Amino acid sequence: MVNYFDTIPSFNIDGAITKPIEVLVILASASSASSGRDLFITTNVDAKEAYLQQQIRYTVKLHLGKDLQRGSLSSPTLENADIRQIGKDKEYNEVVDGRRYRIIERSFAIIAQKSGIFTIEGPLFEGEVIDNSRQSFGFFNRSKAVNRVGPGQSITILPIPSNYDQHWLPSDFVQLDDEWQGNTRDFFVGEPITRTITLTAIGVVEEQLPKITSVYPDSVKTYLDQAETTTVEKDNTLIAQRKESIALIPSQAGQLVIPQVRIPWFNTLTQKTEFAVLAEKTLQILPATTQPTSAIPLSPSIHSAPAIEPQKSMPAGVNNQSINIPQYWIWLTASLLILWLVTLMLWWKHVSILKAATKHKSNSSARNSQSEQFLWKSLEKALNKNVSLDTHKYLPLWLGSYIQDKNVPLAQSLKVIDNQSLNEAVNTLLASRYAKNQSEWQSTELHQILRKMRKNGSIDTHTKHNLSPLYPVS
Repeated sequence: MVNYFDTIPSFNIDGAITKPIEVLVILASASSASSGRDLFITTNVDAKEAYLQQQIRYTVKLHLGKDLQRGSLSSPTLENADIRQIGKDKEYNEVVDGRRYRIIERSFAIIAQKSGIFTIEGPLFEGEVIDNSRQSFGFFNRSKAVNRVGPGQSITILPIPSNYDQHWLPSDFVQLDDEWQGNTRDFFVGEPITRTITLTAIGVVEEQLPKITSVYPDSVKTYLDQAETTTVEKDNTLIAQRKESIALIPSQAGQLVIPQVRIPWFNTLTQKTEFAVLAEKTLQILPATTQPTSAIPLSPSIHSAPAIEPQKSMPAGVNNQSINIPQYWIWLTASLLILWLVTLMLWWKHVSILKAATKHKSNSSARNSQSEQFLWKSLEKALNKNVSLDTHKYLPLWLGSYIQDKNVPLAQSLKVIDNQSLNEAVNTLLASRYAKNQSEWQSTELHQILRKMRKNGSIDTHTKHNLSPLYPVS
């Protein structure tokens, strides 16, 4: 084919007629075709078919055959989809159809929220390139405004399989990990254990991750902290993580069995349901470092009455028949005198013991009262300032003084007092104590309960250990 002439016909607008225009049509050569592609855009997707909420990697390349003075590239568009750029722009040179181009490459992650057949509309580039074909003046180069739209990409989004009844989490890889803070070998009753569980999934965003459901025995109190979620990008792939920290406080010594944790997910490679699993764990819980005494010690001055020695037998050579009546009365009188003296000695000793016990009890009560006042002042100071750390420190000590049984754990004191309102207030304190935001705790409710308890008087847990009377009634 050769070049030819063609005519642009005349136009008639409200009686005004233009003249026809004759033009020469020149066929485009390879070089002229190449020069017409000074700037163009190509797009690509890594999968033409994907499941609902599965990541699709979308790549756009801007080819520049001329020097770029300025420009901007928009994102692709798709209704009902989460679109975000992943990674940084890449810039390199490449030869296309015998011409060298400067290429700017950008990647996006597209997560469709609706199933069906859709078209991803290509991005729009707007900018200016330097036009060497025009005359320049001085140091100023002529520029030409350009805009290009990338080609669309048709994709098919598959719905959730009908036989899938779990939380929908489509991914190539999902993993569960846990971490134990503090001493991971020795666990004690009443001491908190912090467990952090991390759920990691590839090709999804943090909003798609489910809550981590973990179950614990009744012998453990749990305080769940606020979950932390994040989405990061690595190797042009989205990685979502969810972290949940739980404070565990065991209340019983012995073996503590923590059940396994299972998170269902849909493997987009095998198209099967799988589970990320944390295996069952068994912890050995040791008794608290300070345990209540198993028995109440008796006063050191209280002892059993000394046994009365039996009367000595008469000397062997004495003939009973030779004892006359006066001699019998002498022995009888001597025996009665000895018994009276022994009785008098025991009575005097008993009176001394009672006096010593009364004095010891009085001194002990004074010391207990002084100790209780000191502990209450320290506890009330912490309550007035809403300081959960100091309140948690002095509360077990004052409650031990309140039930008159020192060195008992907090859980044991609460069990003895058996006050539902107090238990709830202490649980609120412990929850704020082991949460990150400790400033939210208010001591008003706990303070009122403790004041009322102190006004009503302490509980004497020793009454159930009363001593039997010295002279029981037969």
